Amino acid sequence: AGVKLIDLAADFRLRDPAVWEKWYGMPHACPELLAEAVYGLPELNRERIRKARVVGNPGCYPTAVQLGFLPLIEKGLIDTSLLVADCKSGVSGAGRKAEVHTLFSEASDNFKAYGVPGHRHWPEIRQGLDAAAGNAVGLTFVPHLTPMIRGIHATLYARLTDKSADLQALYAQRYANEPFVDVLPAKSHPDTRSVRASNVCRIAIHRPQDGDVVVVLAVIDNLVKGAAGQAVQNMNILFGLDERTGLEAPALLP
Repeated sequence: AGVKLIDLAADFRLRDPAVWEKWYGMPHACPELLAEAVYGLPELNRERIRKARVVGNPGCYPTAVQLGFLPLIEKGLIDTSLLVADCKSGVSGAGRKAEVHTLFSEASDNFKAYGVPGHRHWPEIRQGLDAAAGNAVGLTFVPHLTPMIRGIHATLYARLTDKSADLQALYAQRYANEPFVDVLPAKSHPDTRSVRASNVCRIAIHRPQDGDVVVVLAVIDNLVKGAAGQAVQNMNILFGLDERTGLEAPALLP
């Protein structure tokens, strides 16, 4: 009694057990807990996390993609029928299992897409964006494997429905009180090493040629904000601690 759970695996990320079983290829071990589980993205569900008994820690790609798209969707500024998430990850995103494609001699000096027909993070991203939009969004998600150990770079594309909006101000206001989201100055290009070993998501917003397409760049460390660091952040919230406890170390450079 009184036990609280923060799950770093995927079991409590998806609300529908049938969807989970389709993408993870096995029966769900405890579907009776799904109704009470809270999705552990603090920037979206902080108050619900505070009161939760079971928290599902988000995946790495879903963290970067949702933080990048949420301000635009929440304000209804984009056409949600055609969202594109073009994402790159370091090799550690595949875990520590022995597979040929993650060997140094295979991954070094190489770059490739994978999971294009379908990746298990797609339904997780879409679930969050659907909820923010209030309707089913159209999402194309293509992950890539890059020759680096850690880090995720998400390049997100959407078509604006309101070109008069001040996008820089929108993001600055949305994340003004978020300790682990850093909205960079206009025309910035965040790089993955700037968040290496930190719990920070760095975001930059662009409108190429002042057109109707918005490009959002989001970078995180897949092992920290995309995994263990976010779990600690959720733990701090869950137990009433300062959310930043244990997580304020700066990024490691070089």
